[in-house]
Amino acid sequence: MVTEPGTDESLVRAIAQSGAEIHTDLWRSVHLPEERGASLAAWVNERHPDVYIVSVSPDAGWLALPLLDPQIGTMSIAHNDVGAFYAPLMHYGAFIDCAVGVSDETRRKIVEHCNIPPERTRQVPYGVQSISIEELETGIADSRDQSTPLAIGYVGRIVQEQKRIMDFVPLASELLHRDVSFELHFIGEGSERPDLAKALERQGLAGHAKFWGWLESSVVRRRLRELDVFLLMSDYEGLPVALLEAMGHGLVPVVSRIASGNGQLVIDGENGFLIDIGDIATFAQRLKLLADEGSLLDRMKRAAWKTSRQYTVELMVDRYLECFDYIKTTGLSREHRIQAAGSYPIMASCTSHYPVWLRKVKRHLQVSRDTFYSFVGAMSDVRHD
Repeated sequence: MVTEPGTDESLVRAIAQSGAEIHTDLWRSVHLPEERGASLAAWVNERHPDVYIVSVSPDAGWLALPLLDPQIGTMSIAHNDVGAFYAPLMHYGAFIDCAVGVSDETRRKIVEHCNIPPERTRQVPYGVQSISIEELETGIADSRDQSTPLAIGYVGRIVQEQKRIMDFVPLASELLHRDVSFELHFIGEGSERPDLAKALERQGLAGHAKFWGWLESSVVRRRLRELDVFLLMSDYEGLPVALLEAMGHGLVPVVSRIASGNGQLVIDGENGFLIDIGDIATFAQRLKLLADEGSLLDRMKRAAWKTSRQYTVELMVDRYLECFDYIKTTGLSREHRIQAAGSYPIMASCTSHYPVWLRKVKRHLQVSRDTFYSFVGAMSDVRHD
């Protein structure tokens, strides 16, 4: 795996612990996107893997494609229903042997919006580890009575963009207004966590919220088993892993009605609830229904768990192996790549009308500035300690 250092290294550490090689030194922070792409392509060509995958990359992962040996298979993965994944694929689609979407909707848009031939696309949903049926039934049998607060969970980045995290404030107020006994459990971190905590406190709701921060996977699974409902009010998603994991632990999903992901997993009124984006009153009404009707909560928990069994890790692995086999098939034509190779234009987001020398000066100044502010921040933390 090739990546670059970031502010949160928890995911990289988890991947490294699985036994994967992590490479973070193929380029320096002062290098321009096209320099990063060239360094990556040279490194990949030297190793000559069976398959090269662009998973999450704003520049280098895509810019390397035209420079790769055509004998190396290529794959891209659209993890979210957003332009950041579709726009590069529209530009570099000629160099992709197999374009994967994690949901029905993302695959549809790969074909219709990115003009990738259907035979060169696949849908590979995420896979999760669910609890056993015995664990599910034990949890339901030991679940709350009417005097126990409805335990509502959120797992993910605590940010407003996409996740609409600040909607939890009016929602909590509405639940209180409807005399619902509840607890909000936030698992994760993000830039809006302080604002959310302060807003809940200003509304007198701090006693209903618990912030757990980022937790190890085993601890997350343990926390999920203590919850009743998974709440997600996002503007858009791909196929939310947190939603799948929650359903796999017997939580009832109460989620926004969006094109990708949620609607593929949740059948409204059967294994959860789908609600229009921003409709706080309906979100609160559905949560009150689950709080008041224990039999409904139990039935939906079982239905949500049953749905999750269609999304196992084993099935995900099998589907990716099928993709790799397809890419490696000797009869697979790479004409679409050979014809496009050569002096291929860089995608617009990585270009500039300024000369290279001026862009390099600007990049050096930006890196120096960021390094300085990081140093000042670190010194400030030391003084506070």
